[in-house]
Amino acid sequence: MNKESREQEERTEEKEEFFAESGTPQEEIPEKKSKKKRRVTACVIAGAIALCSFFGGWLTSYLSLDKEMRALNRLKSRIQKSYYEEVTDEEFYSVLFSAVNERILDAYSAYMTEEEYAAAKKQATGSQSGLGLAFSSGVTGEEELKILRVSGNSPAEEAGLVAGEYIVGYGADEKTDAPMQTEDGEGYFETFYAFLSGYETGETLYLRVRAADGTERVVPIAKAAYIESYVSYRTNARGYGFTDGDYETVERGSALKGLPDDAAYIRLTQFNGNAAEEFDAAMELFSKQKMKTLVLDLRGNGGGYLDIMLEIASYFCKDSEKRKPVAAIADYGESTENFYATGNCYDEYFKEDSRIFVLADNQTASASECLIGCMLDYNAISYGDICLAERGGEVKTYGKGIMQTTYPLTGLNGDAVKLTTARICWPVTNNCIHERGIVLADGTKEVAENADYETETKNALSVLFG
Repeated sequence: MNKESREQEERTEEKEEFFAESGTPQEEIPEKKSKKKRRVTACVIAGAIALCSFFGGWLTSYLSLDKEMRALNRLKSRIQKSYYEEVTDEEFYSVLFSAVNERILDAYSAYMTEEEYAAAKKQATGSQSGLGLAFSSGVTGEEELKILRVSGNSPAEEAGLVAGEYIVGYGADEKTDAPMQTEDGEGYFETFYAFLSGYETGETLYLRVRAADGTERVVPIAKAAYIESYVSYRTNARGYGFTDGDYETVERGSALKGLPDDAAYIRLTQFNGNAAEEFDAAMELFSKQKMKTLVLDLRGNGGGYLDIMLEIASYFCKDSEKRKPVAAIADYGESTENFYATGNCYDEYFKEDSRIFVLADNQTASASECLIGCMLDYNAISYGDICLAERGGEVKTYGKGIMQTTYPLTGLNGDAVKLTTARICWPVTNNCIHERGIVLADGTKEVAENADYETETKNALSVLFG
């Protein structure tokens, strides 16, 4: 046995003698003490490592901020510590986010809170809640509200309300005598929405409505959840709509007098929700009825999602022989990206002598203008096939030729930011109508504004069909 082994053996014997004299069972306690000592040492080391990691991580994170962000943190801390009134984190940051939206970003970009992002995603699916009314303006002090749009499948549509009518009274009963203005002078728009906020889903309220001819009626109505329909279809014999979820074609609305027997009218209100599937159903009805001429109404359509536009564009790429033609081009500045129609089925629905007409106004924007550009570039229509309705002295489309992209900031269920990321150009001519729109000087036709939406539509048909 070597020296090292022998010394180890002697030390072991000494320990055995000590524990024998003390009356302690041999081998058990020294093992426990040794383990306890090792555990304490390990815990101390682990704690030290964790502490170093924490402060090291915090310091690294802090130093990675630019000096302005560090100053902002110090400012918030000092305000919350010393200001004579409480300022919460939420209040502090909401002011900053508002400033970013209002002072830095353009009108189409915005930071969205978790709640706002969730609402936007829900709305994009067509899921809505309320009455289903959109108004043309909300000017403080005005004493009536003009209905700009009635959502398909909504309580307002079920109640028989139509675009162009005015809400001139409201209340909890048929008297509809709620005050037009609050004591502090807020206008009818604000007081009306304050009145609506006091009603839960399913509770009946009453609206006094004035038609374009001056007649008035009282309409009972209640808020409800619904899946919005964005497409309606009419001939000179009857009107059709599409039920939520299954896109079943049902008779709804009225016939459109002034249409030729072989013509159909499709109104598309937004590029949201189930609009593409509903448009497919409308075009199947167009084909089944052996129609030759189509009037596409995009008045008041402020746009929506590009992917829905690409599906609808597949019906209008007349001169392209490609299976999936380019329908739009995104110009990011340093690069471009082509966006393709999902198909090319013009010849399946239109004949050689078919005509397509478009109705538009200064609220026809974004995806609507992109679709019109695609139709023009592939010669499905000419400028002379477009009828622009006058709005407040303007005869043009809105002029929005840019694209927004939404980026989640903290996962799909957190906050997000919507940013303008590209100019949108037409697929063949590379034309971009941003801040210009389609105007009368392009060679379009025009129709005078009319408070009665239906009368304006019929006047536009007279202009288009001569």
